[in-house]
Amino acid sequence: MSVHLTGPKVGILISSVGVFGSAFLWLLSFKVIAYWMGPEGIGLFSQLRQMAQAATLSATFGGTNTVVQGLAERQEELERSQFRATAFRIIGISGVSVVLAMGLAANQLTQLFLLSELPSLVLTVRLIALAVLLNVGGTYAIAVLNGYRSYPYLALSQIAGPAALVALLAAAWWWRLSPDPQLLGKSFVLCFGVTCLVGALGVTRLPKFASALPATGALSKAKSRAFLWFALSHLVATLSSTLTLLLIRSWLIEAKGLASAGLFDAGWTLTFNYTTLFLTACNAVYLPQLTAARSVESQKACMLKAAYLVLGASLLICHTMVLFKGPLINLLYSPKFEASGQVLGVLVIAVLFRGVSWVYGTMLLATRNSRMLLASDLSLNLLLLATSRYALNNFSSLEALSWAFVLPNFVYLVFAVEYACMKNRIMLRRQIWPYLLAGILPLLYLALSPPWPQSVWSDVASWLCMGIAIIVSGVAMLAFRRVVL
Repeated sequence: MSVHLTGPKVGILISSVGVFGSAFLWLLSFKVIAYWMGPEGIGLFSQLRQMAQAATLSATFGGTNTVVQGLAERQEELERSQFRATAFRIIGISGVSVVLAMGLAANQLTQLFLLSELPSLVLTVRLIALAVLLNVGGTYAIAVLNGYRSYPYLALSQIAGPAALVALLAAAWWWRLSPDPQLLGKSFVLCFGVTCLVGALGVTRLPKFASALPATGALSKAKSRAFLWFALSHLVATLSSTLTLLLIRSWLIEAKGLASAGLFDAGWTLTFNYTTLFLTACNAVYLPQLTAARSVESQKACMLKAAYLVLGASLLICHTMVLFKGPLINLLYSPKFEASGQVLGVLVIAVLFRGVSWVYGTMLLATRNSRMLLASDLSLNLLLLATSRYALNNFSSLEALSWAFVLPNFVYLVFAVEYACMKNRIMLRRQIWPYLLAGILPLLYLALSPPWPQSVWSDVASWLCMGIAIIVSGVAMLAFRRVVL
């Protein structure tokens, strides 16, 4: 198996296979749980997954980006080996510390995020702590594979764990086992354990890996401090988003129960969660390229190409989901989740804002502007907490909570575009805003229009909006082809 594919198109293709293969398998796991345990099971499974993600982000300083960025800016193998040794030691110590703290505080975490003191749920949280330890190893391995652009092993490690997860859950459903929170915890252990093993195998196959080990050494103290400061800044920025979602879900469980949390999460998963996975696929190529860009022209071309690709693809995906939201939810979940359609119809608007702001906001990572990265993400999440709390206190519908995500993401988009234009003077606002507004307006119309059940005009309006989305997406893809890296 070839391990070093550097072509952007090949990299995007193989990375997309890994990310979307993983996404499809996670989607199957939600489908199984929806039929096996219902909305309550989805609510619990999603909250456990969010807890595992928050702990993993804490241990890995925000996920894979810090390691990928560090490897991408180093070209010599000796420097990369020294960086890997330093990153491995720091992440290893952090991972063990987080897992031990999570195990000791299992009772408090269960009360805070699951609003329960049941011994079975406490044990489940301790199983999640074990899963986090394995996930830390898998995340580090995936980051190294991404940094070396070893896309085949990267894709394989991303798919293997969720495949094992689906197999275990499907077996439990097939044999009609009673719904058990501890089984969900064990499924996470299996999933992250397989990912860690396959990722470690891929790392051992990297070029010069064996010969580089004896001379690995470590970074100097100054470089180690610089890496640690950047990693901590990225950690706080990234972790704040995950903790914000954990807290909002906890408020939702407290206000409306676990079933409502499951209904909201179905709409969330189909929009934000899988859009994030698409962005992760793009990030495998985009972040290293943007980091390596040395001129303002190449930087501009890299950002615009990514922005047009993300916007063009997201418009088609989001409008298709809105047009077929009823059949889609029944297919991927069950008829019990019909109320999730209202959530989905609003969240797709926030998702489009997030997709474009991600492209422009990556400039913060590429330029290692730690203070601005930290301040912007904290501000975004504080605003999201405020709008969500307001929606839960003053409105009874899940649709109102969905609108609470739109305003913060729009504000962050404005900031990201302005920051990118400030850092790169040849970037122009008109290169993105007309495309985005033309694609967003049909979705706003559909979300704000009163429901017309069984109405001919409703179908006509939906298809007209879909036609507009196809046109705007086509124009964006033409712009994508015209940009030359």
